Amino acid sequence: MFGVHVAGVAVFLFVAVLGPVTAQSTYTRKALTGGEVILPCDYDQAADGDWIVITWSALMDGSFQNLFVRTTGSTDNSITPPAQFAGRVAIDGERNLRLTGVTIADEDEYRCIVTATNSPTTLVNLQVFKQPTAPGPNIQVQYDPVAADTTKVPLNTTVTFTCTSTGGRPPASLTWTVTKDSTPVSVTPTYTTTNDSQGVGDAMSTFNFTTTEYSVKYEVRCTASGPTDSPIVAQTSAVTSFTTEPDPSVTTSKPQGQTVVTSVQNTASKSTGAGPGTGVIVGGVLGGIAGLALVAALVYFFLIREKKHGKGKEDGVESGDADVTYHATGHPGAPENLSRPSPNQP
Repeated sequence: MFGVHVAGVAVFLFVAVLGPVTAQSTYTRKALTGGEVILPCDYDQAADGDWIVITWSALMDGSFQNLFVRTTGSTDNSITPPAQFAGRVAIDGERNLRLTGVTIADEDEYRCIVTATNSPTTLVNLQVFKQPTAPGPNIQVQYDPVAADTTKVPLNTTVTFTCTSTGGRPPASLTWTVTKDSTPVSVTPTYTTTNDSQGVGDAMSTFNFTTTEYSVKYEVRCTASGPTDSPIVAQTSAVTSFTTEPDPSVTTSKPQGQTVVTSVQNTASKSTGAGPGTGVIVGGVLGGIAGLALVAALVYFFLIREKKHGKGKEDGVESGDADVTYHATGHPGAPENLSRPSPNQP
């Protein structure tokens, strides 16, 4: 039999009756700095019997120090916790421990002992992470030689992308998303980190390539993330983009959403006469006008002649036979009443 002094009250535990500590349960919990975490404590009333005391402790300087002691019939802490945990520990439900305002110093092993007929012990390994500094990763772009217009980056330009993420614990993992005219392309970046004594640090990743194609649009993003299953929220940078210069041998227009490519005329052909000159164009116009005038004259001529020809028929005179007179049948001068003189008649 031994006694434990709790808040001025002697609580006597009969170890011989309660029995030894049973096998342990082990858990891992992860939390972000500034947040809160619930640490579990295993207990089965049917198997372990009614509990008398629930004791939470933390491994500090090589030994476990009590953080929270709850006795039957009370929800309050029966002890004063170490200064670094003051005001940050409480019982959640019946036996779990809630830790708020998590700090990097809280990363350690925690233990819960339920004093009962069987005294189950639970060990919890707490891992603490730090979200990288907001608003997230940043991309810087360098052009060599310097590009005056990022919508017309010349060919043979070396483009270097650098992504940085700061203040993460551990330093963030950095991944790139690169597309070329909306088609994903792979890159081989470098990756470096720096850490302080608490494991908080910065990450940097870099890659580059040389432009080799005309009229190609590149879009680049960088994502900073934490280890798998960590509470760190992945952050993605804004899109950085540029377009290479157009092919100088073609021009591109887009009427009504369609792309039409037309050849650019060589300026040398204009000076050497390879294309139609101004004189040829003027001569063609004048020739067309003269042709129209000739057609109009012919139409006028035939219309006037047709009118005269019709008038001659109405007067009994055929055009071209003005010396011939025709008489009606029975007239003494009609052709059937005229005798044609013989060839020898004087």
